[in-house]
Amino acid sequence: MRLHPEENEQDQKSDIKKSDIKKNEFWPPYKLDCERIIHSKAFARYTDKTQVVYLVKNDHLTHRSLHVQLVSSFARGIAEMLGLNVHLVEAISLGHDVGHPPFGHEGEQYLSELTQQLGLGSFSHAHQSCRLLREIEPLNLNFATYDGFLCHDGGMRQNRCEPYTEKSWDGHFQECAARLENPETDFRPATLEGALVKMCDTISYLGKDIEDAIQLGFIQRADIPKTAIGVANAEIVARCGKDLIHKSRDQGHIALSDEIFNALKIVRRFNFERIYMHPKLKVESDKIRASYRYLFDILMSDYEKKGNDSILWHEFLHSKTEKYRTQTKAAQQLVDFIAGMTDNYFISTFDKLIIPQKITL
Repeated sequence: MRLHPEENEQDQKSDIKKSDIKKNEFWPPYKLDCERIIHSKAFARYTDKTQVVYLVKNDHLTHRSLHVQLVSSFARGIAEMLGLNVHLVEAISLGHDVGHPPFGHEGEQYLSELTQQLGLGSFSHAHQSCRLLREIEPLNLNFATYDGFLCHDGGMRQNRCEPYTEKSWDGHFQECAARLENPETDFRPATLEGALVKMCDTISYLGKDIEDAIQLGFIQRADIPKTAIGVANAEIVARCGKDLIHKSRDQGHIALSDEIFNALKIVRRFNFERIYMHPKLKVESDKIRASYRYLFDILMSDYEKKGNDSILWHEFLHSKTEKYRTQTKAAQQLVDFIAGMTDNYFISTFDKLIIPQKITL
């Protein structure tokens, strides 16, 4: 169910020849969502979006582009075993993190501080993922895909996630508004597929972040708590996947056993204490927080002075829809612009605007 119906999109069970029609006339609706997501500009920017470790030169560390593929691969495998819609699982997995700003969750915190000061409410990457692919770069995806984006986080709140199947577009927009009030608000997805991605997202990053931390020398394998899910990413994914299938098959919900869920909580606590809050990852934090505010102020001043000759216009607004340009406040447009930046583009833009450049006469 799309917000704007498309007349040429056929039912996925229709018996039609592929050679006679365009792609979106024969592809299953959620497969079409996948295609639109992976061909979007937002998806392309994943390649330089930080997962956990930023400003470190190491090509083998996880970035968003790899993370979403890992979530997709893991969740699709389980979806096949449970008889769920694999295309919907893939669409949610691939698009759920496009709303992340530069420098990962830390950047999200700093941007949220800024948006609250501006009277725009809190900033939530899950909410921004919906806005980005619905309004900023509108793809007209299906309701269940956007719902999966909005509800994907909070997978460790409880070991069972039962979908709320009575949702509508009106309910979705109400939940979006609630996110602006409190980004920590947890929502039940409308589908089993959304519930599955919600659980798989956490499992996927916990083990991979451990491997990255070992590679960087932050921790050693022997430091990891001994639990039922093991101490290596391959073990964590395999044991959690098997448990998800066993506890969720034909149940009307997605669940983990108490033993596996408690083990995940132990490992997650370890990751926060020994990896995510590691002092070596925080040496540039004060600069990044200040840079968010300074970059916003400089870009706003530039836009107010130059209008259609400004950086905001040439680098962002010129390609947006008339509806977005006329119905979105300038402050929100700037937040959207900054939120969509890759880490390197954020730094290069800051350098260009703040650091004096050589003059060519």
